[in-house]
Amino acid sequence: YSELETEKTSLKAELQDRIKSLQLDVDTSRDNLTQMETILANAESQSAALKAEMERHIEGLKTELEAAHAKSIDLESSLVAEREASAAKYSELEAEKTSLKAELQDRIKSLQLDVDTSRDNLTQMETILANAESQSAA
Repeated sequence: YSELETEKTSLKAELQDRIKSLQLDVDTSRDNLTQMETILANAESQSAALKAEMERHIEGLKTELEAAHAKSIDLESSLVAEREASAAKYSELEAEKTSLKAELQDRIKSLQLDVDTSRDNLTQMETILANAESQSAA
């Protein structure tokens, strides 16, 4: 019976040591879990902050893109308007050039006619003078 008591006491001591060891493992695991939960909470917080920052950055880029697009449309409209104005001015200048060219050609014809008439008159005068000189010499 005393052997049984000794064995029982020994087993009881062994079980208590084993329970203490397991309790220590549980406490260590609980501490590790708490640390992991803290790390995870910090990571989630940092992730949320980073996500919010990235969303603000993306919104800023979208705003810049929209502004650049609007500016591009304005510039394109301005260029189209300038091109149309230039085309209209070119047409106007072309019409003016054609008109001036026609006026100059008419003026040249008129002057040429005047020159031809003056030449004819001069030739007649020279003939009359030559005849007058020849009659007065005779």
